[in-house]
Amino acid sequence: MKKYKSGLILVFCSLLPLLFTSTIPFALHTRLHLNSINSNEHGWSGELKLYAITLESESEYTIILNSGSWSMDVSIRIGETPYMINGLSVDSGSSNGERMHFPTSKSGEYFIQIKVNSGSGFFYILVESGTTGSATGSSVTFFDASYLLVLTLPSVFIFVVGLLIMRKIAARPERKPLTNIYKRIKKEGNDTLDTNVDAMICEFCGVEINKNLKKCPNCQAILK
Repeated sequence: MKKYKSGLILVFCSLLPLLFTSTIPFALHTRLHLNSINSNEHGWSGELKLYAITLESESEYTIILNSGSWSMDVSIRIGETPYMINGLSVDSGSSNGERMHFPTSKSGEYFIQIKVNSGSGFFYILVESGTTGSATGSSVTFFDASYLLVLTLPSVFIFVVGLLIMRKIAARPERKPLTNIYKRIKKEGNDTLDTNVDAMICEFCGVEINKNLKKCPNCQAILK
């Protein structure tokens, strides 16, 4: 029963980081509105910016990202979940921004990820209905499981380490309760009279030891 409880506690503790990391994208995205510009957005080199927008099914949309004169190389990804495991992407290598045409298959939330590949500065992002203007590059289908690794790695690490600790504890030999035993023994004195003395006997190895000792000198057992 104790082993069963320890296993449940280990599973619960390992799931806590997963619960935390899986909810971060839902809390940190910025809301976009159709045909409305989000200006003065800022990004550093290597930074990922996440946006969410509600779109209608069976429609065409254009995502416009303009980085102005800051010479920023950016890329666009869009998918149906904030984890960006799969979806469409465009990265033409342009230093002025990107324009992507995106068809929807369902109504609901869509998530747009902007990555600043190089440079830093301000940009604006706009989602328009219809295919307005020419796209800067072809939309490419992507599948990226690296986010799943980042998502689950803390939980896997805690579970494996906890499992190793549990196995190490289980492999230790079971020891009896640490109880001091006093045994009445009879010793012969130098004279003709016998004397009774108290001697302390180690419970683990049976060796007579001094009553004031905290550890058995023979088997190193801790004594109360």
